[in-house]
Parts: sequence; structure tokens; C-alpha cells
Amino acid sequence: MVINNRIMNRLFITILFLSFSIRIYSQEIKFFNQRPVKNLSFGLGGDGGLISLNYEKLHLISFKLMLTHEIGVGASQDYSFLNPNNYYLSFPLNISACLGRRKHLFEMGLGSTIYLMLNNNFYSICIYPIIGYRIQPLKDGKIMFKLFATVPYNLNFDTYINLKDSDILYLPFGISIGKSF
Repeated sequence: MVINNRIMNRLFITILFLSFSIRIYSQEIKFFNQRPVKNLSFGLGGDGGLISLNYEKLHLISFKLMLTHEIGVGASQDYSFLNPNNYYLSFPLNISACLGRRKHLFEMGLGSTIYLMLNNNFYSICIYPIIGYRIQPLKDGKIMFKLFATVPYNLNFDTYINLKDSDILYLPFGISIGKSF
């Protein structure tokens, strides 16, 4: 019983020490990097179709590296601009790594979008790499800006504005403007 108490005491002290060490380390990162960790943005073009509303969560890895994941809902139409026959609801989902200092960041990642036709039971999925430039504010309540390019594997390379085997309008370049909190 004495051995069990000694082992339990050492285990408790070790766990307590590790928890304080992790807490001190996380406060160090928080002290040096107090940027907001969420974004709500409005997007034009790119992965969400014509327009999209996106929610993004930032995970601070180090002083120069962040991982982001984004989910959104958007709207698109077929590529006949003047008289569209079909409208689509889009659901973009992205994960990216952002590299840089302060608020100017280079972004690269992987994304996917599901397109659902509103008046039919048709859907399409596209997967794409993401490359972009981002201005991520260092304080809450400031404006974030992102300019990016996406080229899905099933982009119609004859027109560059629709997906293969469908008439979904897809713009490979996008811009997002939003608020950080």
C-alpha cells in the first residue's frame, strides 16, 4: 500500500507539472500572437460559386504558421449568364496552411465543394488545390482579405468557366472579405 501511494503521488506530481508546463507554453504563444482565431467572410467567385458566406477557424501552430479550416454555403448557376436554366447551392469545405509574418500571409491548401441543383436531384463534387494571399488582422473586429486561385481536377479546360460533364459555372479565382473575431 505504501508503494501504491508513492506511485500515485509521483504520478500526480508529474501530471501537475506537465499541465503547468503546457499552460505556461500556451500563455507564451498567446502573449506573442494575440490575433483573432475566427473569420466570417463574404466571397465572390472561387470555391463557393458566384457568391458564398464562409466561416473560418484559425489554429495557431507557431509564430509563422497557422492552419485554417473553412466551411461555407454559396450559390451558383449554369454558365449561360443571360438566361440560366439551373441554379445550384454550393457547400465549400477547405483546409489550408498560412505562412508568413504579422498580417501578410501566403496560403496553400486543399478544398472541395459540393454543388446541389435546386430543381433536380443532380449533384457534383470538385476537389482542388488552393493558392492565395491573405491579410489576416492582428486585432479583433478588423477586416480580413483573401485573394486566391483554385483549379479543380474536373475543370473544363476548353472554357475555364465550367466543370466537366456539367454546366455549373466555376470561376477559378476568388476574393473574400470579412470580419475577424
